[in-house]
Amino acid sequence: MGDMGRMRAIRGSGALGLPVAVAVAVAVSGCTVATDPVPTSPTTRTNAPIPSASTAPVSSAVSEFEQQLPLTGLFVSQATETSGTARIERRADGSVWVILEDFDTGEGSDLRLYLKEDPLLQDAEGHWGSAEDGYEIASIDPMAPTQEIEVRGASDMPAIRTLTVLNYVAPDFPAFGSAALG
Repeated sequence: MGDMGRMRAIRGSGALGLPVAVAVAVAVSGCTVATDPVPTSPTTRTNAPIPSASTAPVSSAVSEFEQQLPLTGLFVSQATETSGTARIERRADGSVWVILEDFDTGEGSDLRLYLKEDPLLQDAEGHWGSAEDGYEIASIDPMAPTQEIEVRGASDMPAIRTLTVLNYVAPDFPAFGSAALG
């Protein structure tokens, strides 16, 4: 549903100094650059029952991100119609998971989830976006309405405010949709 005619590209330098094209809506970006290594085979389960969140004791050395948990947010559309709910919670074993429910987005060849420190903002023309830095979590399935994705490295993350679905395809790397977390 996003108006691609109103989008413009900004070029920057990625974590390895390689050029990265970022699709943006006016002055805010919907793209991210991974700052942490991404596991080669992320743990992703789709269409599985979701265990309930636990109130397990948390160690005294938790990250700012972990102190925020649980987090929830509703997706807003950016480059394509995107909807659903995002929930981030700690499990009984101490692991942190993103749960997508009633998730629906456009088809993309390489959809990835990113957690971002910056808030999701809407510009004067109604376009949504956030800054381009973020933490790549995993690839996702655009056809699965319910997905669970483990957040590896949660113990080292700063406070997080946005979850973004990005189609990791050059040259634009468009953000399909994002959820403001709270």
